[in-house]
Order: sequence, then structure tokens, then C-alpha cells
Amino acid sequence: MAQERPALVQTFSIAETGRLGQAIWRQDSAAARATDALLAQSGGKAPEGLIGWIVTPEGDAQRVRFLAGEPDTPRAFKDVVVDAQFKAGVVIDAENPELTPEELAQFAARNSAAQAIGPLRCAARYNAVVLKDTDGEGWLVWLLSSTTQANIVPMGGHYRFHVSADGKIVEKREQLSSGCLDMDRRQAQQGGQTVGLVTNIVVAPQPLEVHVFLSLLNRLPIYAMAGDKLWAVEGARIRDATPPARR
Repeated sequence: MAQERPALVQTFSIAETGRLGQAIWRQDSAAARATDALLAQSGGKAPEGLIGWIVTPEGDAQRVRFLAGEPDTPRAFKDVVVDAQFKAGVVIDAENPELTPEELAQFAARNSAAQAIGPLRCAARYNAVVLKDTDGEGWLVWLLSSTTQANIVPMGGHYRFHVSADGKIVEKREQLSSGCLDMDRRQAQQGGQTVGLVTNIVVAPQPLEVHVFLSLLNRLPIYAMAGDKLWAVEGARIRDATPPARR
């Protein structure tokens, strides 16, 4: 069902949008690989007591920390280090179950965002990505609409949250699309070649970091009409693709 048109959302520079989209893709991919490794170790079922995870950088790699306990007092349970090529290492017991203050705040920010999601629900399951806000002391949290259907690209339904440094207060919630939109990645094929998916953006005058994330995740270009321009999102690269006659 169509939703009321949301307000315009904050935009970053084109370079920062590309960087954020790539960082979202890296964290989401690391969490997926680590989860696969954890499930493989535990016979295909999530270990009892698991309440979520956080992802922290570790050089060029990322450490995925699976957490147990209560949401307000989580503790580290299992650790998986995912390298720069997204190869998951062995699943190990957390050496020290006590989380650092920053890790506690990161998990709290994830939970605060999840509790503040709005009425636009485009998926049964949302994936969370949490990054430090480079423009402030708080956190940026994305809730990303996901799917288990082959060839489906969830172009709509994503959210961005600005959360306080302690992770407990949602300072701003942004709906990154005007509605739900699932696209078939096979539509990106033309004459046996990959051309790209085409979409419209009404909440911003340029592509957003979620479009970079989706381009990287699905390994295909995304062309977006936003403002009075046609934009090409090719992985982390965003360029103005407006035909010369329209510029």
C-alpha cells in the first residue's frame, strides 16, 4: 500500500555517499559471512541465548561479535573475524565476555533504531548496520529491507537513524524511500548484457548510500532519476549520467 510521501532526507557529498554505501556493504557482508559460519558450527540453528551481534573494524578485517544475555546487559558470546575478502575465520568463544563502553553503545544504538522503525514495513526481516557518525559523536544506524527471494532487489523500505553517543536516544529517523519497491534483477539484462536497474528517488535530489550498497551487493549498476538529473550508481562510484541535451 502506498504511504504518505516522506520528508526530504539528509544528503552527504557524493564522495561521502559512496564511502558510506561501501562501508554499509562491507559490514552487512561481514555479518552475513560470520552468521553462515556460526550456523554451520551449530548445526544450522542459532545458538541458544543469542540476542544479536555487532561488527567492529580490526585493521582491514572486521570482527563480528555475537552477543548473549539481556538486551540491556549484553555480553560477548562468540567471535568471528572476517577478512578483507569476506572470508570468515573460525568461530571462537569470546576471550573476554565484557563489552567495551563503545561496543555497548553500538548495540544500544542498533536496538534503539529497531524500536523506532516507522509504519513503512517492506520486509519481514531487516538487517542492521551501525557506523560511527563522522559528523558528530553519535551513531548512524541503517535498517535495510531484505529478502530471501532469488533475483529480488529491495529498492525501497530502508531507514536511516541518527542516534546519540550512548546509543539510547534516536535523534532523527529518516525514511529513505517513498514506499516499498522490489525489483527483479533480471530486468537489468538486455540483449544478454547487464545494463542496470532504473528507479526514481523522491526523498533526495541525488542517490543515497543505500543505492551504493544495493549496487555493490547485487553487482549491477543502478540508474536513478533524482531532482532533474539522471544518476548512475556503479558500485561506490556515483556520476551524473544526464544526457547532454537535458543539462
